[in-house]
Amino acid sequence: MKDRAFSTIGLWVVVALIIWVGGLFSIAEQACFGLLALIIGAAQYEFYQLARRIPGVGRPDLSGVVAGFVLLFALFFLAPEEARANLLLTIGALLFGTHLLTLLRRPGEVPSLLRRFPTLYGFAYLPFMLASLIAIARMKEGQLLTTEPVGLYYVVWVFVATKFTDVGGLIIGVPFGKHKIAPNISPAKSWEGCLGGILVSALASGLYAWLLRDVVDVSFMVPWKAAVLALPLALLSIPSDLIESVFKRLAGAKDSGATIPGIGGALDLIDSMVLTSPAALILLSYCHAWAKHG
Repeated sequence: MKDRAFSTIGLWVVVALIIWVGGLFSIAEQACFGLLALIIGAAQYEFYQLARRIPGVGRPDLSGVVAGFVLLFALFFLAPEEARANLLLTIGALLFGTHLLTLLRRPGEVPSLLRRFPTLYGFAYLPFMLASLIAIARMKEGQLLTTEPVGLYYVVWVFVATKFTDVGGLIIGVPFGKHKIAPNISPAKSWEGCLGGILVSALASGLYAWLLRDVVDVSFMVPWKAAVLALPLALLSIPSDLIESVFKRLAGAKDSGATIPGIGGALDLIDSMVLTSPAALILLSYCHAWAKHG
């Protein structure tokens, strides 16, 4: 747990430094995109390595990783605003997300889509599902010459809402967790830890909004509304994390990698974002104006 705590703090420090240094050269968005694309690419590679160890699954082609980079690059640098938040892409993410949730009902069964199309499956599971973050990252406010990019702050908020659920789960679940939520998938997860994680996520999201709006003077959401909107993201992060556990159990692996001490690999780092990213895009699309005023 100590290694996990140090790694978590270190990762947030790295993100803060990238934003700060990138801001000095007016490339904060581009620098963060590069970091995100690298993490997603590494996570997709690790998923393919897991898939190769699952009985009955064909060998995935690393061209899927290249296709993932192309998708993310095109959406960030080339696509118009309406293409980044395209309704069809969002519906596609919701449909695949629904498929992923069904895996929790039969965790010992290899999905037929994965057996037949492992390369496409890895592409859909990671870069396609996480492409919603690109639409959020390119959000802007204002008109004409007063337009300013604000999306990066909202992407960080999505990460805060999602990842602090893990933090709260550890803080509350380790000492107080007694009732297991899915013992056949992830024996360490408890209902007490999940509840603690959701509460910590809301508190951290509200604090982040307060720091931006009232301390740093950045136009952002009202703190209590940021906390409220974080609740569905925190809730979704729990099954999102369990879904990766299903794949790891099918492959007979404890972690997806050993890159980050106490956490595992890149896939272990970003697995909980798979379901929360499309949900965050929908929430911000319909609730952003409400969340900024009041």
